[in-house]
Amino acid sequence: MAKINEEMKRVVGEQWLGFMATVCDDGTPNLSPKGLTFVLDDEHLVIGEVRSPGTISNLTTRPTAELNVVDPIARKGFRFKGDCRVYSEGAEFEELVAFLRSKGAKRRIRSVIVMTVERAQPLVSPVYDSGTTEQEVRKRQMERLHELNKDLSNDA
Repeated sequence: MAKINEEMKRVVGEQWLGFMATVCDDGTPNLSPKGLTFVLDDEHLVIGEVRSPGTISNLTTRPTAELNVVDPIARKGFRFKGDCRVYSEGAEFEELVAFLRSKGAKRRIRSVIVMTVERAQPLVSPVYDSGTTEQEVRKRQMERLHELNKDLSNDA
């Protein structure tokens, strides 16, 4: 079992959004965004499921998944792999929903996924391979973000 370190906790705590990969009955991949992703403790992630029946179905028959959480501005993050347990009712479900609510979750939660993290590895964009600093990457990403959203500025 992998320990979720402080840097991993920081990234997950800041980002919330992760992308979970599971395997469908026919062996094809299923990739689904998870907007309520939090660290439960040093060995578990908790994910509130709002509208992902395919993910829940896949985890029911094949409980192993990978969850990627990446800071899109720094272009760095982590991949977490492990077995998952799905809660959709009962006392444990209610406790997990209360935990998600305490973290700011407001949407209706249909199920809660708890991943036991067996492996955790960093994800780092190849942009860093050339010696680019994180500050340079963040600056470029912010410029790109502003360009993509220029219609929202007061100057438009």
